[in-house]
Amino acid sequence: MGAKDLEVGTLFNDAITFKNALRSIAIRNNFGVIIKASDKKRVIATCSYQTCQWRIRASLCEDTQSFQIRRVDGVHTCPGVNRAGNRLATSAWVANEIQDLVKRHPDIPPKEIKSNLEKEYGLSVPYMKLWRAREQARDAIFGSVDDSYKWVPTLKAELLERNPGSHITYTFDSSDHAFQRFYVSFKVCADGFLSGCRPLISVDACHLKSKYLGMLLSANALDGNNGLFNIAYAVVETESKQTWTWFLSNLGDTIGRNLHPLAFISDMEKGLGDAIREIYPEAEHRVCIRHLCLHNTIDFNEKLAEVSNVSPKVHSYLLSLPYKWSISQFMIGINHAANTNNFAESFNSWIVEARNKPVVDLVDIIRGMLMEQRDMRKMNSMTWHRELVPQEEEYIRNITTRKDHLIVRQSSVWKAEVEGVHSRHIVDVEKRECTCRVWEVTGLPCIHVVAFIGMKEHPLWHSYIDEH
Repeated sequence: MGAKDLEVGTLFNDAITFKNALRSIAIRNNFGVIIKASDKKRVIATCSYQTCQWRIRASLCEDTQSFQIRRVDGVHTCPGVNRAGNRLATSAWVANEIQDLVKRHPDIPPKEIKSNLEKEYGLSVPYMKLWRAREQARDAIFGSVDDSYKWVPTLKAELLERNPGSHITYTFDSSDHAFQRFYVSFKVCADGFLSGCRPLISVDACHLKSKYLGMLLSANALDGNNGLFNIAYAVVETESKQTWTWFLSNLGDTIGRNLHPLAFISDMEKGLGDAIREIYPEAEHRVCIRHLCLHNTIDFNEKLAEVSNVSPKVHSYLLSLPYKWSISQFMIGINHAANTNNFAESFNSWIVEARNKPVVDLVDIIRGMLMEQRDMRKMNSMTWHRELVPQEEEYIRNITTRKDHLIVRQSSVWKAEVEGVHSRHIVDVEKRECTCRVWEVTGLPCIHVVAFIGMKEHPLWHSYIDEH
């Protein structure tokens, strides 16, 4: 609207709509407004500048129940107001103006809102007012964050009713009954992990962006086709040994605590190592090599030497910690050589738009995403008609067409020595071993095994690949 829209006869839905429109027009045209009288039947306003004679009056139309401008007296003779401190631009007004923007982009940064208001109204609004306005707009569109917590017990009951046998729990602070944590693992996810995924679990945490922040902890695996497979996720107040122990304890109640073999991979999150050793003492704990390489090796060794000078016992303890990053040291039977935590990052990116929602909405949005993902994969798998899944077929196709110029010296039906340009390895097909260890660690035949098996006529490749 422009100033010309404040004309006698212009209709509005009600008094509130009229006052909102008046405020927006005043801000856009750089004049102040004082409401002299206001009720359901009439609104009278004047210019805020004392010597300006501009005045407007609107009232209720009895026959239509709409609100109409009856009089506009005088013209503006005021010098305008300070756009940086315009009192009419309250956080409530800004929230109303940006609702469409926030609906499309709930996590829109305040600086982007500021840019839009400057372009539309020539208005400069303080950062904190923009932040409050965005929160108010979110509440108006998606519901109040504060009110959402009262639905936590109902959410648990509904999820269990729709997903019998799932492990879903929450906690409240015993002192003030404030919400603390919410854990979700659907039965179909737990069963799917136990029956169809490699025993390698990526654990990670990411920051939430709603009013009260918090962290989202997650446990993810890879299915037989290397697809991301969520096992469990939880909203917690912060990342610590206590919250990780709580999360892994619930995970243990979900999938069991005596799985073997079992490996975890992480970015060495705060308190996670201690929690894994407490809940899963026999499990392997891999460290993301990319995260490890971010730290300067020279500085690390210098600090470790300082520790040794202060306390040799502590130095020995640190060296004995069972973190693993080298593929050559990985446990046999996991059937995956992952030494980066990429699939955890994939999960965090996948659910990024849900991370700014209140806890009830966040939990339900992720539930819906998991349901759609499972359904899509089920439909895709119905088109597979071979012994191997597509990812393994591609692996075999690629490795059998490599030109490594290997020399195979067969010593028996099951054994051979395979020599390359820079290395020589012993392959034992009966024991499913190669001295390069790739076959044992990944469950997939390495290039040396492929060179030996490829000498046979029509090899059945699926018989040389481990399950999962």
